[in-house]
Amino acid sequence: MENTKLVVAKEEGYIVATINNPPANALGQPVLGDLNNLLDECLNDDTVRAIVLTGAGEKLFSAGADIKEFASIQAGNRPKISGHDLFLKIENYPKPIIAAIQGSAFGGGNELAMSCHLRILADSAKIGLPEAKLGIIPGWGGTQRLPRLIGKTRALEVILTGEPLSAEQAYEFGLVNKTVPAGQVLEEAKKLAAKMAKGAPLAIREILKAVTQGLNTTLEEGIKIEQSGTHIVFASEDAKEGSKAFLQKRTPNFQGK
Repeated sequence: MENTKLVVAKEEGYIVATINNPPANALGQPVLGDLNNLLDECLNDDTVRAIVLTGAGEKLFSAGADIKEFASIQAGNRPKISGHDLFLKIENYPKPIIAAIQGSAFGGGNELAMSCHLRILADSAKIGLPEAKLGIIPGWGGTQRLPRLIGKTRALEVILTGEPLSAEQAYEFGLVNKTVPAGQVLEEAKKLAAKMAKGAPLAIREILKAVTQGLNTTLEEGIKIEQSGTHIVFASEDAKEGSKAFLQKRTPNFQGK
């Protein structure tokens, strides 16, 4: 995988992708392009069953969009890679994506983390959407994902004041799955990825689809999405393997078929 702003390391069953764009891991076009390419490359790679996304250094996961690109956008030039579209792609990705937030995440960095399926946050880090203080609004899904994750009332306070949440608040509000010391964030995320990599790929794909799409529709429509996924996985070889392994008291060997 040839990238200019991502460092990609292959592990057994998953990869670790590190945003390496000092000093703030800003999400400029090169970073967004690398992330988009990575998703495309991993989509049909059966050896990659989960992705851990992190940022280089312990100070910042990402400070957000690259302000140096604002002038071009304000002049009417459309970016080649839209953060909005990319983050939707991450949210709807059929393989688990875990954000290992070892440092603070602000603006687009927070929006990137929120688009991931799971989040591990350093207990010393802060996470927020400061756009209101810059005269703009969160433009990569922050106004929509934060209320869905922590509720409208809390989300409005965070967005309207631009004040960040502490790691303790982020966990209490349900924004992150776990908080750990900064030096343990990546290892915790890798443990999660390793567990998910052992699961049945088809089942995981349909679970992600049912939960993500179901939350954006009615309960009745969500049930229909779940039922569709159920029919798909029950007819799979992995479902047969799972039952056999259970009865034989052994670890299943899922092939994604």
